[in-house]
Amino acid sequence: MPAPIPEDQRETVLDLARSGHPRNEVARLSGVSPASVTRICSAAGVTFDRTATAVAVEARVIDMKQARSLLASGLLDDIAEARHRLHRAGEAREFFDLARSVSVLTNAHVRIASVDSTDQGVEEARSMLGNLMAGLASVWNEQQDDQQQPDEGIPQ
Repeated sequence: MPAPIPEDQRETVLDLARSGHPRNEVARLSGVSPASVTRICSAAGVTFDRTATAVAVEARVIDMKQARSLLASGLLDDIAEARHRLHRAGEAREFFDLARSVSVLTNAHVRIASVDSTDQGVEEARSMLGNLMAGLASVWNEQQDDQQQPDEGIPQ
């Protein structure tokens, strides 16, 4: 079991955290593990500003989206090259191998491209169909009401 953290070191941790340093920086500057920094600060009611973390995560998400886009584009180039070779294949085995390569590359491209696709068009279509159905139901209900109520002035 590790030795308890001295009180002066605990105060250093709290002072650094209260002054706005991120948790890992507090750990590095105070010589205390990040887990201990978290426990010390939690016990004292000191929290860390996560704004920088959120910004870093958002930037990483954007970077990964760009990397996937570049990879998907490269796969399209690979598919075109494999198709070019496919049309010039001399033997059946070569043709079969190239056709399988085109299929594998195409599936990989579709999977990667679908990660960042939006369903906005699908949602718009669903909304439009929902509105259409509501309008048709309203007209149908009016017609049913008209058929059930006899017109006044017309003898039965």
